[in-house]
Amino acid sequence: MKAIKALLASSLILSAVLTGCADKKNESSGTAPAEVTLDTEDLESKYKINTRYMNNYLFDTPEEVSTATVEIPNGKIVIEHSGDNKSGYSVIYNIYGDTQEILDEINTHIDIKSEIKDNEQIMTLVEANTGEDIDTWFSKNYPDCYIVYDAYVTVPSYVTDYKAVCGTGDVDFENISGSFTADVGVGNITFSDIEITDASEIKCGTGNITMSNITYKANTDIKAETGNITFCLPLNGSDGADISVKADTGNIEVTGIKNYDVKDESKKDASQSLSIAVENCNIGFSVKTGKIKIDKE
Repeated sequence: MKAIKALLASSLILSAVLTGCADKKNESSGTAPAEVTLDTEDLESKYKINTRYMNNYLFDTPEEVSTATVEIPNGKIVIEHSGDNKSGYSVIYNIYGDTQEILDEINTHIDIKSEIKDNEQIMTLVEANTGEDIDTWFSKNYPDCYIVYDAYVTVPSYVTDYKAVCGTGDVDFENISGSFTADVGVGNITFSDIEITDASEIKCGTGNITMSNITYKANTDIKAETGNITFCLPLNGSDGADISVKADTGNIEVTGIKNYDVKDESKKDASQSLSIAVENCNIGFSVKTGKIKIDKE
């Protein structure tokens, strides 16, 4: 079974979660940062108590839906194909606070909203009674508590366009094909064993991006504002893609040794750019402050 893993945050089980009109079961239970992580020990030392909860959801996904969008404030998401025409969600989250009564009360307010717009299914984490964005509601009502999430999501095989949007956390896409949008404010992005078949955009505010074992068949934009990028040259079978790889402040390391044609290269002060052609793809690398290192055959 092919799967996407969008891992949002690191040693904390930070997660994404989703809400709504669905069946629900609740159970309690160099120039850039190398990693952007939180430590559960820090949270446990700050708060008197923490409890883990789990919710399960099931949504209809009409066959005209081709895009799945998951938006979260932070956390971990795993997405894979379900094998039927429904989307399933199993969400685990840890709530940190001072009393068990407060944690149990917060738990009753966490829900997922699923909305169909044209060919897109949008899944967001909301407050159960009002539908308000959960991060906004939580910050207003429980500023002295904290939540981290862990979500497992399945979508039908006819969904081939994936969007993961996260304020703080890591996104990891693995072993699947389609078009991709990854938008992370603070965190790391990893793509591995992927076939990009339609226009894709991968961007990170602060954090690192790793692209490995990718077949490019469509234009792809990759950008880190502050962070390092590790980019493996396109696999055999790639064709016709224009690929842009940019780091404002950070280094770009190009791996995957193979022959390529240099089309243009320039260096000025701390900035550098390089344009190459390989596997029927045109690739432009640029850094404003940093270096480009490329393996050569």
